[in-house]
Amino acid sequence: VITRRIQMWIGVEAGAVLALAYDALPVLLVAAWVIAIGGLVSGHLLLATVAGALCLHHLVLLVPRILSAATPSWVRTAPTIEVLVANVFVDNETPADAARQLIASNADVVVIVESTPAFMAVFDAEGGSEAYPHRVFDPDDTSDYAVTIATTRALGPRSSMRHLGPLRLAIADIDVDGNSTLIVALNPTATVDPGGHVTWKEQIDVLTSFVPTLSGPVVVAGDMNTTRYRPEFEQLLSLGLSDAIDALGKGLSPSFKLGANGVLGSIGPVARLDHALVNEAVHPVAVTNLEPRGSDHLPFSL
Repeated sequence: VITRRIQMWIGVEAGAVLALAYDALPVLLVAAWVIAIGGLVSGHLLLATVAGALCLHHLVLLVPRILSAATPSWVRTAPTIEVLVANVFVDNETPADAARQLIASNADVVVIVESTPAFMAVFDAEGGSEAYPHRVFDPDDTSDYAVTIATTRALGPRSSMRHLGPLRLAIADIDVDGNSTLIVALNPTATVDPGGHVTWKEQIDVLTSFVPTLSGPVVVAGDMNTTRYRPEFEQLLSLGLSDAIDALGKGLSPSFKLGANGVLGSIGPVARLDHALVNEAVHPVAVTNLEPRGSDHLPFSL
């Protein structure tokens, strides 16, 4: 807790182990409640006091995640768009099932994470090419971290794939009743990959520098391979972004499972790594978490 706060204040670098500890902080802090009660019962008041402070910090982390943000008055008459975000998993054993789920959603925009050429071929074979004919993707990206934006709407002039150092972004310029809205999709490297945290940190730094250059309504979405508890995530929010799922009071709903199936998969989702960040020109009105189809991530639609 102390290291996280110091990093947020003065930007001290943290390694992969601390990053994963930040991700697990809501679970780790459950121990503080046990220690606080034990300290009180056994008469160790100093221990109980310190643990009690950690309990308060635990509440500060969690309570805002379940409180809905106030809805601005302009939302009632604003045009709407539905965005579906889905990490379809590179080793998906039922890609056709996953593809059909995306197509059946009828969302205006689908952000497809880990969109390998093999999955996209299945997606098109199931009807994706007809349902979502407009695409932003990198045909040369055959990595596990490829992203595709597929949409029912024609793409505007700001649509492009952007390679910014180590970061690849798919950017779709969507017309929403005369408003040019940018959907920015990404999938930064997982911290658990060899050297992954160094790359992830570089990618998030690039994203933090890039977001202020965007104008108009903006949605930044994808599997960001982090919970909202890392200091780097807080820096993103400080740019004027808000977490759409948090804003709807659903921030404690996890999206990532330890496995797509088997024993680890049966545990269910344990953390939210999939996010949609919006600027002040966008406000979420509802979120729906979908069942995973052969993936270790739960899709969601906004």
